[in-house]
Amino acid sequence: MLALCVATGASAAQPQFWRIEGARDFLDGDTEGLSIDSEGRVRLAPVARPLHDPEAPSVWSLVRDSQGRIYAATGNEGRVFRIEGAGTGATIYDASELEVHALAIGEDGRLFAGSSPEGKVYLLDRAGRATTFFDPDDKYIWATALDKQGRLLVATGSEGKLHRVDRAGKAEVILSGLEGHITAIAVDNAGNIYAGSSPGGILYRIDTANKVFVLHDSPFREVKALQVTAEGTLYAAVIDGRDRDESRPPSLPAAPTPPPASASSGEVTVTESFSLAPPPPSSAPSPRPSESARSSAVKGAILRLLPTGEIDTLWSSTDEMPHSLAVEPGGVLVGTGSKGHLYRIHDDRTWTMLASFPAEQITSLIRTASGAVFLATSNPGRIHALEATPAAKGTFVSKVKDTETVSTWGRVGWEGVAAPGTRVEVTSRSGNTGTPDKTWTEWSKPYVRAEGEPVASERARFLQLKVALSGDGGQTPVLDTVTAAYLQRNLRPQIQAVTVHPPGDVFQKPISISGDTEILGLETTLPADARPTSGPTRSSASPASSYSRKMYQKGLQTFTWKADDPNGDALAYDVHYRRVGDTRFRSLGKNVTEPVLAWDTTTVPNGRYIVRVTGTDAPSNPDTVALSVEKESAPFDVDNTPPSVVVSLAGGSPARVQVTVRDDSSQVRRAEFSVDGGRWQEVHPRDGINDAVEESYDIVLRDLSGPAPHIVVVRASDLLGNLSTGRVEVP
Repeated sequence: MLALCVATGASAAQPQFWRIEGARDFLDGDTEGLSIDSEGRVRLAPVARPLHDPEAPSVWSLVRDSQGRIYAATGNEGRVFRIEGAGTGATIYDASELEVHALAIGEDGRLFAGSSPEGKVYLLDRAGRATTFFDPDDKYIWATALDKQGRLLVATGSEGKLHRVDRAGKAEVILSGLEGHITAIAVDNAGNIYAGSSPGGILYRIDTANKVFVLHDSPFREVKALQVTAEGTLYAAVIDGRDRDESRPPSLPAAPTPPPASASSGEVTVTESFSLAPPPPSSAPSPRPSESARSSAVKGAILRLLPTGEIDTLWSSTDEMPHSLAVEPGGVLVGTGSKGHLYRIHDDRTWTMLASFPAEQITSLIRTASGAVFLATSNPGRIHALEATPAAKGTFVSKVKDTETVSTWGRVGWEGVAAPGTRVEVTSRSGNTGTPDKTWTEWSKPYVRAEGEPVASERARFLQLKVALSGDGGQTPVLDTVTAAYLQRNLRPQIQAVTVHPPGDVFQKPISISGDTEILGLETTLPADARPTSGPTRSSASPASSYSRKMYQKGLQTFTWKADDPNGDALAYDVHYRRVGDTRFRSLGKNVTEPVLAWDTTTVPNGRYIVRVTGTDAPSNPDTVALSVEKESAPFDVDNTPPSVVVSLAGGSPARVQVTVRDDSSQVRRAEFSVDGGRWQEVHPRDGINDAVEESYDIVLRDLSGPAPHIVVVRASDLLGNLSTGRVEVP
């Protein structure tokens, strides 16, 4: 560290450390071939093998038959693909509609495809010949499934219905209500049907007697996917969290009665749109969520509903939306957008980001009984298989670090475990633009020592790190933390303003070691006659405004100033004063550590003065690189002498008193008189306005009563509050 300070003549003395650690930091970067768990540990991810590229922007649904063949539904051309063996794929159906959102396959091999818009359900044979199996009135078909009797369940919108269609094509509505869309379906071993809706995000259960029951009215706008275990535990992927103060949409009625036409649609979130096809109307939820910049609102969550009625939130995110689910022992697999992450979420709320894909969303998941995982992505549309063994290598690229000024790089190192046969390498690049471009340096040579190596990248404002993990024979290193040190170029501190408080206003220290009342910015103890002003007062100055009680003490003048340092260095201040018209500044305080000073102005003659505050970052820097800044106050008056008050009797009837008030430094502010100890009465000067250092007054006394002589007392104050009195006897 000392060597760095000597070598960088313009660098701040205190090093800064950029630490990348924890799940949030690693998820904020870009990963390829790596997994990240909820404890922030990074490992090599399972191998992701591409199966088929349908050359479509989106793959909405996957199903797998008993022979191991995979069927994929796509958009924007509404085609259905069959993938066999090692990934050989072929189009088996091209619908007239733009999208095929839903697939379902029976044990007998019958394949159903639900299209949108102007939704229809087609029955496809093995040769790809299609017949229209079901043509509902609704515009969209969002999901399909088969119940235990082999009947087809069809979830539709925009009238929000759940249809059940027997093998002959005869349909009945088993769920209908005020929700605009039924978006997800699942069936348990007992024959209960579960459905999720939009825009209310409601979870329903329909039992074998067709009784509808609301399981949960979630604080989300859309249920994206549902999965149920053999034991009856229901998992729900929900998206688009509502604010707490938003009104709830009405729940569906318990009986499956059709809604009036006027209530068949409602406002719902548009969650999918593509440039190659006309977007669905605003009343329709679509499979792609609108991913925006990170905010405090929860974008998505995974809910677990136990058969006993308990509801748990296993996972939630302000960055990602869950799109797809697949049940596995002890939890669920979740595919998300907008980063194309595949998560394994456990019932104990721990999780692992298993793999990331070069796509915006993972829109469908299949997990076989043997544990094999197949998944579909959208934007672009691809089908992948996930293997159990870890990949041979993977990379993490950090977000760009802004050091706020041109900086000198120190050492970069990492913490973790690299078993024999595994390796962790870190590289760096730097530049002076917020986004890496051609002006940045190339990636450096690898840094391989965990304890750290000097960063070879050129001095700059921005730094980015890339970490490469490699393994062998199924072994993977484990990465916990990456750390890079840097020294900022020293920047000049800043003083925004110097505030001159009214004369006599001081601020009490909130804590006094001695037990006496002490004043901020004054070395001596507050005199016994100091008095607080009316209640605690908050000022615009710092630090007095933050925590101090405002008081009054004659003869003291308080100054506060607001200062900061771009490097975060500690600051010290020298304070000087001079009289207006003089050129020499004289010291008031040296090495002041708080931005406040109280000055006993009784030590100087009355007059008009200026204060200068000089701030320096020397406490945090060597003398050779320390920087300073100066700021002067506005001129202010010092006047600790009260005005003189001369009172005389002019005689006559009624009696008349003449008064002359003169101050040697400031204007006369006010004059008042009292007769025989009565109330104070203000009197105006002869010229009608108190605006000079000398003013004359005439007081006419009428209706004097009581025994003579009468005592007339006159008091006058100057602009700075100094007060004096005079008196005269009236026969």
